[in-house]
Amino acid sequence: MSFISARTSEPDLHKLLVSEDPDDALDNRLQDHIIASLWSTQHHHNSAAYFKYFKEECEVWRLSDSPVVIQTYQDFLDLVQHLKRTRNEKRSAPAVLDFFPPLQAADDEKTPTPSLIEESTPEQLQLSLRHRYPCCDPVSATNSIFLTVRLWLMLNVGSSATFTLFPGRSSPEWTEEQSLEDFIDSCFPASEWGPRLSQWPFSLNAYNLERVGGFELVWTDHLADHLYLNEDLGTINVYHHVQALRGLLHAKSPDQALPDRLLLETLQTIALFIPRANRDCKRWFEKVYARCGDDIDHGAGDVELLHWARSPEKYKFWGQRLITIKMAYDASEPKNLGQWWRDRRRRVEWYTFWVAVLVVFLTILFGLIQSITGVMQVYYAAHSGQSP
Repeated sequence: MSFISARTSEPDLHKLLVSEDPDDALDNRLQDHIIASLWSTQHHHNSAAYFKYFKEECEVWRLSDSPVVIQTYQDFLDLVQHLKRTRNEKRSAPAVLDFFPPLQAADDEKTPTPSLIEESTPEQLQLSLRHRYPCCDPVSATNSIFLTVRLWLMLNVGSSATFTLFPGRSSPEWTEEQSLEDFIDSCFPASEWGPRLSQWPFSLNAYNLERVGGFELVWTDHLADHLYLNEDLGTINVYHHVQALRGLLHAKSPDQALPDRLLLETLQTIALFIPRANRDCKRWFEKVYARCGDDIDHGAGDVELLHWARSPEKYKFWGQRLITIKMAYDASEPKNLGQWWRDRRRRVEWYTFWVAVLVVFLTILFGLIQSITGVMQVYYAAHSGQSP
C-alpha cells in the first residue's frame, strides 16, 4: 500500500507545458518538483507569485502562436539542465542544438514540424525530445530555448510576437553567436565606479519615492528591468521575485547561470527600497500587497538588509541605476501640501516653509477675527441708540 501511495504522489511531468486543457494544469506536485529542480531546494512555500508568472508566460506563448518543440514539463526541465551544461557554447553551436531532433532544412517540406499544438501519444511523450520526432525546424528550436530562459531566469527574450503583450518590458537580444553566459553578461554589465557617496541615504526608500518624490513604483517580472527609471512617465521598475532570487542563490551549483553576486545585489536593492525596520515602508508594502495579492511576492517586504548594503561601491551591477534614481529623487520637488509636509530631505527649508505657512495662516486668522470683531462693534453701535 505504501508503494502505491508513493507512486500516486509523483508529479506527472509528461503533462503539456503550453496547453489550455484543464487536465494539463500546473498542480502542487508539479510546482514542488519544478522548484526543487530549478532551485535545488526543498523550501517550496511562498512561490505563488512565481508560478502565476510561469502560467501567464505559457499562456502568452500559446496565444502568440509562436511554434516551439518542447511539449512537456519534463522537456522544459531537461532543456534547463542542457542549457546549464552548455552555457559557454554559442546558441547556434551543435552542442546546444543536440538537445533537439535534427534540424529541418529551410526548403525541406516533406516532414511536418512538431509543435505544441500537435496531438502526441502518451508513448511518444515518454521519449526524450531528440528521439520523439525525425526532425524539427530551426525556428521552433530557437523559440524553445527562448521560452525556457523566460520561465527559468525570467529574462524577456523571445519571439517578437510576445513583445506586444508586454509593451513595458525591455527586449534583450540573444544573437546566434552569443553563448548563454555572454547573453547574461550583456543584460547585466558589471561596472567598476568609484564611490560618489559615503552611503545610500535612509530616505531613499519606496515610501519616500512615492509619497515625497512623486514616483510610481511598478512591479516587474523581468529581472533585467529592475530599477529602470522612466523619467517621462515617472515610474521605477522593481523586480519583486524574492523567492526566485533566494532559490537560485541557494542552489549554488557549479553550472548556475546567473552570478551569485547579481542575485545578492538584487536582494539588497529590494531591502534598501523596502527596509523591514521602517514602519512607513512596512505599512506601505502591506497596503500594496493587500491590493495586488499574488501579483507580487510577499517576501519582497521581508528581506534582511546586510551590513554592507548601504555602501554604494558594493553594487557592481545595480550601482549606476541606483545613482540615477537618487539623482532624480533629489531633483524632485513637492507638488502639493501633502508632499511638502512629508519632504524632510532639507530640514532648514522644511522649517522655513512651514513657519512661513504658519505666519500666513495666523495673519489671515487674526485678520479675519479682527474684521468680524469690527463688524460686530459697528452693528452694536448702530443699534445701541435705538429705543426698544
